[in-house]
Amino acid sequence: MTRNVVVLAVLAAALQAQPVSYGIKLGAPVNDPTPRLSAFSISSPSRWTGGPFVELHLPRRVSVEFSVLLRASRQNELYSWRLGEAQNAYLASMTDKVKTWDFPLLLKYRFTGGAVRPFVGLGGAWSYRRSQFEASISCLGPQGSCRPAEFPSDLVGGIRKSSLTRFGPAASGGIEIKTKYMTVSPEIRWNRSFSGLGTRNQFSAVVGFTFGR
Repeated sequence: MTRNVVVLAVLAAALQAQPVSYGIKLGAPVNDPTPRLSAFSISSPSRWTGGPFVELHLPRRVSVEFSVLLRASRQNELYSWRLGEAQNAYLASMTDKVKTWDFPLLLKYRFTGGAVRPFVGLGGAWSYRRSQFEASISCLGPQGSCRPAEFPSDLVGGIRKSSLTRFGPAASGGIEIKTKYMTVSPEIRWNRSFSGLGTRNQFSAVVGFTFGR
């Protein structure tokens, strides 16, 4: 028992001895990995992504970085159809609003020291996806003229909410530029998610602003 306490104390002291930096990353997704609802849908991917991060610096220009990045997307779909030749058509308007939080954990290596430091990162990322799907269905004609006699009532829309957590490999590459007040880090990030929606490659171009080291 005493030995375990000593080991934990040594590990805690070693971690506290390592410099910790923090900051924020801001940028934009390079591509839209969200699958289209159909050929009638229009996708509006997020124009930005960003969030806070913290980095633990280890010896030999190695560090561990954890960040939280938010991005969003929206898909709109509008189409009409008939339930029978004698009926008027229904008009359906559907919207899927999606917010995704990416949680990448990367082991980073800097190739050089000094004011300009190229780096690469490799690890994994958890992605939490939250969707709100809204459907509105209306009859293009008098009430009851769109449904056959065997249908008890007209079709109606509604709201469906869902969430999904995914995990996949992640990587980054860029350059750190150290200035008097902060470190600026333009970089390209990639993560690959596996889920029931298929395999999706997400690329983002971000700039990090680091303080504390």
